[in-house]
Amino acid sequence: MKKWFQQLGKDTIIYGIGGVVARGVGFFLLPVYTRIFTPADYGKIELLVVICAIVGTIVVAGTDSAMSFYFNEQSEHGRDAQGRVVTSVLQLRLFWGAIVIITAILLSPLIDIVFQKEFSTNLLVLALVGAFLSRLMAPAIEVFRLSFRPWRYVGIALTNSLLTAAAIIVLVVRYDMGVLGYFIGICTGAAAAGVVGWWGIRQYLAWSGISRDWWTRLLKFGIPLVPAGLAMYVLNTADRWCIMRYHSDTVLGIYAVGAKFALLISLIVLTFRQAWWPTALKAMHDPEGPAVFRTVARLYLGGGTIAIIWLTAVAPFLTAWLTPPAYHQAFRIIGPLSWSALLYGFYLIACAGIWKAEKTIWTSVTMAAAAILNVLLNFLLVPKFGGLGAAIGTSVSFLCWNIAGLLISERLWRVGYALLVLALQVVVGIAGCCIIHVLYDHERSAWMVFGVSLAATVLLSGTLLSTNHWRHVLARFRRGDAK
Repeated sequence: MKKWFQQLGKDTIIYGIGGVVARGVGFFLLPVYTRIFTPADYGKIELLVVICAIVGTIVVAGTDSAMSFYFNEQSEHGRDAQGRVVTSVLQLRLFWGAIVIITAILLSPLIDIVFQKEFSTNLLVLALVGAFLSRLMAPAIEVFRLSFRPWRYVGIALTNSLLTAAAIIVLVVRYDMGVLGYFIGICTGAAAAGVVGWWGIRQYLAWSGISRDWWTRLLKFGIPLVPAGLAMYVLNTADRWCIMRYHSDTVLGIYAVGAKFALLISLIVLTFRQAWWPTALKAMHDPEGPAVFRTVARLYLGGGTIAIIWLTAVAPFLTAWLTPPAYHQAFRIIGPLSWSALLYGFYLIACAGIWKAEKTIWTSVTMAAAAILNVLLNFLLVPKFGGLGAAIGTSVSFLCWNIAGLLISERLWRVGYALLVLALQVVVGIAGCCIIHVLYDHERSAWMVFGVSLAATVLLSGTLLSTNHWRHVLARFRRGDAK
């Protein structure tokens, strides 16, 4: 089993460094953004991001997954064959993406009605163009990852993040362009990174005409995945809809800042997903596969729960340190919302049997059910509890999605997960977070919070490995002492 964890560890380090640097730029700039944007501005930005996300899902139309599948499949036929796949994806993004964006712009009055918000034409157009450019850039940098050039993948992602941040700061601070400057910055970063990325993989581009056969294959593969993408969109954005409906831009802005702090967990999860999935696909077809999945499940869920407990514990200090007073209440959202990020990553472990048995329809079914549950929970909780209710509703929906996926997966391919241990990890984590919030509500000493966090960490640490694994670790430790 050692070889699996060596490969996973190596990939995690590479993508971890890149993910923290590239995607962490937004977090590290929170002290700047929260001082140049009011909570109401942040709320408007968040709502536009939500609108653009659904447009982006339609633009992609599942071709991201299709490109990954066919790029690897065509590797035995050489670079030219892979180039036809990549070129066809670019052609589809340009052609279909332009149609979707133009249609969305023409339907902008309907968007105003649906979201009960009136946006200026310039602002909405810039936001949609930014979404289009971001999706146009994505296949280029994905080729670097698929062709095992992670540092170039990281470099392009970092270029996008840094140029976007620099443009936003200059346009907002120097030229006082406000929210409009934010989306011009996004367009600038995505356009520049896209040019660099496509130039970097120019050897995979073959402009010999439209490959209609590949268009058909890519869409045939990708379109069935669109419902799952839309369900995930609902899972990730129903909280924003409900906050906007029942509260205000300001409440949504504070919630968005809380989500930025929860990004700390999301960075870990994204790193894990990128490193784990290629390893998981190989492990599914290896005799050691079930043992690998069982071990990774305990390590991931237990370790992630410990991280959430400590993030919840330090949340008030982080918000006080990095943001002005108008955003300090965001600390209440950080812990509860972090669970949805952790559980999003865990699904790649829980759904192993679904993929191995090629019953991927269950992914769409369970995701759709979780999306419906998320909408219901948010409509029940948000009116009374605001952002906290939205965070809880979203995380509960992700938890139910994982439970359903895990139970179905076990019936399709028996891994033998330690279900009681996994349940204990979740219960301890939720209980620890709740106790920490109660202590803060009653203005108890930070030392009490530290004690609760430490106790939960000790308890969870014992669940990270099975009894046999702990015996092996202790035996190695004793042999080391003896030497």
